[in-house]
Amino acid sequence: MEFLTGNPFSTPVGQRIEHATSPTLQSEDWGLNMEICDIINETEDGAKDAVRAIKKRIVGNKNCREVMLALIWVLTEPLEFCACVKNCGHRFHVLVSSREFVEGVLVRTILPKNDPPLVLHDRVLTIIQVRRTIVSQIGCLKVERMLVVLSSSVVTIVWLIC
Repeated sequence: MEFLTGNPFSTPVGQRIEHATSPTLQSEDWGLNMEICDIINETEDGAKDAVRAIKKRIVGNKNCREVMLALIWVLTEPLEFCACVKNCGHRFHVLVSSREFVEGVLVRTILPKNDPPLVLHDRVLTIIQVRRTIVSQIGCLKVERMLVVLSSSVVTIVWLIC
């Protein structure tokens, strides 16, 4: 993903995601989250800039609070409270459901060498499983569909190209 270079927090959506995932927040700022959704949908590069910022917040981050806040952008349960599922367009869903994002960001976060807290580990496994359902619901136009097998702490992802 060549668009993953540079400072992801330098874009308008990146700056807002940086603020929305700040560990100093007492709780999620849903007004800001909706503003982020608007930028994702209304700008040409909104979806990919958002994914770059989310990836930056998650990968290699030892601050569990920041990672958990960033994961809200990938999936929140119950789904009716998920800002991205209800309010972000197809482009965003394609990017956060891609093999590169799931394996390179989500699975990488819970590898044993990273020693993730149990709450983070369980959250990522749930996200992977539910994203699979979302991908099947939005169709597979240029999307690789996931078949996820969860077994204790092992994640096996079989990619089916539609």
